[in-house]
Amino acid sequence: MGGGREHLVSLIRSTRRSGDADLRVLFVTNMWPEPERAWYGTFIQTQAESLERVGIDVDVLYVRGYLTGNAYPKAIARMASLSRSKRWDLVHAHYGHSGVVARADVRHPLVVSYCGDDLLGTPTPTNRATLRSRAEVALFRRLAHVASATITKSEAMEAVLPRSCVERNHVIPNGVDVDRFRPIPRDEARRRLGWPDDEQVVLFAGNPEIPRKNYPLAAAACESLSNGGASPSLRVAWGIPPDAMPIWMSAADALLLTSLSEGSPNVVKEALACELPVVATPVGDVPERLRAVSGCHVARPEIGELGSALSHALEHGRAEEARQAVSALTLDRVAARVRAVYEEVLARRTRALRWRRA
Repeated sequence: MGGGREHLVSLIRSTRRSGDADLRVLFVTNMWPEPERAWYGTFIQTQAESLERVGIDVDVLYVRGYLTGNAYPKAIARMASLSRSKRWDLVHAHYGHSGVVARADVRHPLVVSYCGDDLLGTPTPTNRATLRSRAEVALFRRLAHVASATITKSEAMEAVLPRSCVERNHVIPNGVDVDRFRPIPRDEARRRLGWPDDEQVVLFAGNPEIPRKNYPLAAAACESLSNGGASPSLRVAWGIPPDAMPIWMSAADALLLTSLSEGSPNVVKEALACELPVVATPVGDVPERLRAVSGCHVARPEIGELGSALSHALEHGRAEEARQAVSALTLDRVAARVRAVYEEVLARRTRALRWRRA
């Protein structure tokens, strides 16, 4: 992928551009990696790249909504202009805000991928959705009525969709780059990071300032293991370059996820690919991912229960079978499933056009 940069809205053109591409798709997203935010939206970028490997040209309309809300009106105007183009077979929006932008194009079929709190709401520290997020969820649920198909990352998210839209929904978690996320010997990873070899490290991957991530609970769970001595070190992996995350995961002794709400957290799947034991609250598809994986535990968001599970995970050590648990979610396998959604949407559209002309 490549292309120029504009201030609020960028059209990033595919560098693949093979003459034999079967499909041409426009991604619309408000998350995309940039030099100063290399971690931001990497899961969308890797999906675009994996789709290109299965014969699809992908362009990207990137909306920098994090800069200002004014980006969205500008993006809607840009989208309406682009709708006159016959360059793409369909439009694929990622996240609810992007879906609203993408619907400004009424000429092409629309696929919407919901990513998490756009359907589940954004909780406060008391685990109640904010007023703004409740209003946005109501809008984004309605968006499913005007989409040709939707994708949710978990069954819990699908359950929030309007009942009449579930038939057109597909539960497809984001894929895992198993070539990037693979186990590295612990001593080698620690040497590269400069971590002490005798330190017991629990990894918290996410922005600790976001209430939904519930960092205070993670800190308290680690502290509960002190027993009068030193508790495990809780290291925060936030703003880490994507290429460095496998090193952090290989150097750690366990991953602790204490979120109040998630869709299908990639950090859990990436940790499993690195054979890192995971302890997590029962959010999104985490229970399904950790089911029957030795050394991994799902625990209620309570200090004692999380602490006990974390103690067992640390005692267990590397979870060798964990990598096999995400084998069905490699980037190429997920890309094949997404491509099948596109083909179904386009086939349905072709049948509808023939019926109208008959």
